Amino acid sequence: MAQIFVLNLGSTSSKIALFADEEIIANQTFRHTSEELRVFPNVLSQTHFRKSIIDEYLKSKNVSLSSMDLIVVRGAVTKPIPGGVYRVDEAVYDDISHERNGSHISNVGICIGYEWAKETGKDVVFVNAPMTDEYCDLARVAGLKGHERRSGFHALNTKQIALEYAKSIGKTPADLNLLIAHIGGGISVGIHEKGRVIDTSNALDGEGPFSPERAGGLTSRMVIQVIKDNHHDYEKIAKILVGQGGLVSHLGTSDVKEVYERSLTDPHAKLILDAMIYQIAKEIGAIATVVNGQVDRILITGGVAYNTYITEEITKRVRFIADVSVYPGEDEMRALANGGLRYLRGEEALKPY
Repeated sequence: MAQIFVLNLGSTSSKIALFADEEIIANQTFRHTSEELRVFPNVLSQTHFRKSIIDEYLKSKNVSLSSMDLIVVRGAVTKPIPGGVYRVDEAVYDDISHERNGSHISNVGICIGYEWAKETGKDVVFVNAPMTDEYCDLARVAGLKGHERRSGFHALNTKQIALEYAKSIGKTPADLNLLIAHIGGGISVGIHEKGRVIDTSNALDGEGPFSPERAGGLTSRMVIQVIKDNHHDYEKIAKILVGQGGLVSHLGTSDVKEVYERSLTDPHAKLILDAMIYQIAKEIGAIATVVNGQVDRILITGGVAYNTYITEEITKRVRFIADVSVYPGEDEMRALANGGLRYLRGEEALKPY
């Protein structure tokens, strides 16, 4: 039975878990206050702080990483790479530690994993990074020369859901065309053609529907006006578009349950919630054209998918394309462990970075 240790960092949390094959044996979440994190000048400077907390906890529980068969960390802001399992090696660490492709807390997880690999001699891998890029050539072309669309979506969760659905009907993702909408704080809608995500709305770059906290796709005129209104303060603008957009902008909260309850008596709240649903459904309809409407199943996942009103309203609009299945939530820890297990079992080979 394989012992797999998993690390997944969030902006204010550090999650760890121990798996024996598919079964979770133990898990722990460390919460970090804004006061604790405010002292760090940038994201990467949190590496020693986060690692020390985990190392001390493992020591107190007599858990040795050297006894693990594999360590799996969440993928970070890598260069564009196909989906799969990758070793945290010198090339990956060099890219991430210099933040050549962007800054994100997941970069810290890669740096911690790299140090663990050196300390323990164990393999450390990541699975289906958010910059997973399997675009077809047509999907890359933008309307401005010198600029290219790039892939950035909820690859870890949506690829796991694709595997789970395919397995449930005795097939593999390579047998199917699956249209998967991940609905959370950010929203990405992608088409998985025979296992490859050949196009998706890039939630990281602000494409697609507005979400609980992101503005989504705005017109050029809107973006120019936001820049003017905020006097070219790009850090402030970034926070407005990602974090203060969507439901937060309209209703002052990203809590979908609260918005739904308000919508039962507040016409304005209902209008905004229904507009988000409308945009998600419209994005699903648009992405279906990539495979000429030949969609075997539409899958809806992510934390917001727990709200049955939202999933049912989306389903009403898109079921003419294909039948819909709902997989609420996102079990990233299990998705990471399962990817590592596929590698250990020889079902997936490591890919070169």
